[in-house]
Amino acid sequence: MISAWESGERDASDPYRSLLCEAYGKRGDELGLSGGAERVRSDIGLSYSGSLESATTTLGELARFDEMKHSAVILGKYMPEELNAACLDWLFGNSVTDLRPTAARVTSQDVVEVRAMTESFDGLDRRFGGEHCRMMALRYLRERVLPAIRGNKTAAVERDLFSATAVLCELIGWMAYDTSRHSLAQRYFTQALRFAEAAGDRSYAAYVLASMADQALYLRRPDQALRLAQVSRDASTRSGTPVATTEASILEARAFAAQGDEAGCAAALKRAEDTFSRVVPSEAPAWGKHWGEVLFASHVGTCWVELGRPDEARAMLQLVWDNTKDQARRRVYGAVQLSRVALLDRDVEQAAAFATTALDSATGLTSHRSREHLNQLRQQLARHNEVAAVREFQLRAELLLAA
Repeated sequence: MISAWESGERDASDPYRSLLCEAYGKRGDELGLSGGAERVRSDIGLSYSGSLESATTTLGELARFDEMKHSAVILGKYMPEELNAACLDWLFGNSVTDLRPTAARVTSQDVVEVRAMTESFDGLDRRFGGEHCRMMALRYLRERVLPAIRGNKTAAVERDLFSATAVLCELIGWMAYDTSRHSLAQRYFTQALRFAEAAGDRSYAAYVLASMADQALYLRRPDQALRLAQVSRDASTRSGTPVATTEASILEARAFAAQGDEAGCAAALKRAEDTFSRVVPSEAPAWGKHWGEVLFASHVGTCWVELGRPDEARAMLQLVWDNTKDQARRRVYGAVQLSRVALLDRDVEQAAAFATTALDSATGLTSHRSREHLNQLRQQLARHNEVAAVREFQLRAELLLAA
């Protein structure tokens, strides 16, 4: 019964609803118990819709229930089988542009605004973590972007708007991913894939698949990540966008490394290096501008750490550390990985020093991913608790992560 309430399939009726509100000291809507006012399918947004009209309606409903913090979408589970189905529908299904416009007029200036706002949200996310600005981005999607999608516009403006919508959806997905709302992230990634297709932008669609692969890796599903990365690489190679192919190939390497396949990893890294050498920053699409030597080094270094090769990993991760600037999330990640390199070198004191630096960098950062990296490092360092520096780190980490 509780499962049915959480999924939104059934409403909690009295006396259960009243008793639960009394027990937790909260209103029914705060507990996600709507009392019949708002019912929603628990699978909303997980499917790839061939109909653009249906996809637009779905995105609007997903955003509305997300903003309400409805349990049917907030508490959902990551669904690999739905992900596989969405990819197959994108690859082989028929996409129909059947959107019914309203009387509102949309111009190229509206698209410029959407892109500028998305860039602002992205900057805030990279600096402070996904929790700070996800709701702002979500509200902007609902109040400005979705009405514009249904507006009257030229074919060129429509294409650009669909592309900008896809980028915003993917960013909201990343923010959800960063706060461990993995079902929500999957839903927004799927809708980003649909709007990239509506824009005729297969390069960006391939890039979205790479984001899906990254999430699968984080959730310890390297087999799923490998399939997604390979589909992304194949699609981006055909579209001729080196930055998308680079991201796909590097995530393919990460997936091989996570499975302990050094030969597969090395071959994928070679492909990534080849395509990365062809990336011209001035010619890269706006959504790929962040790709550069630091991000490339971060992925390559992580591959070698996973494979237990500290000598190959060290220089790459040092480059990441030296270029963290004001990106706290990247600073945490770089310090955690350098700590793991030190552990591979059996230098426990150095590992504890980097771990403490990672902990300091996480202060004030609302990133569940960063905290998960710290938790995993705590587990790795636990076997060395006889070292005073490790014990001090463990104590501080317990206090910070508990808070």
